[in-house]
Amino acid sequence: MLAQAGKSSPEQARKLLKPYVQGAYLDHLVDGVRRMVEQGREPYGQMIPGVKEVRVGGKRAEVVDCQDMSQAGMADRQTHLLIPETAKGQTRADIRAQLEQSSDGRWRLTGMSIKGTACTPPSR
Repeated sequence: MLAQAGKSSPEQARKLLKPYVQGAYLDHLVDGVRRMVEQGREPYGQMIPGVKEVRVGGKRAEVVDCQDMSQAGMADRQTHLLIPETAKGQTRADIRAQLEQSSDGRWRLTGMSIKGTACTPPSR
């Protein structure tokens, strides 16, 4: 959903993300889409999750993910071609996502941090 939102207008991105993201983090993501539009960029490829850990405490949760970014980068918004310098040299990153359970019972993303350190994906 985030990749689709990144290829949309900021207004459309907000509509797409609102069922999955809430609070200040929704505003943060929409601002990111606005910056991409201004720069003539859009998401390219896909990131592959490798969930390592999930911690739940009441109405809050944290997901720790070793995300494979080897097939992702940024593309030119008009040509949809990869901008080579945006492809990461590091192919995996440690991602921590914070979620909260809303009054409707659904879990929504409220924050995310990307550690610059490489990680080892979970064994399958």
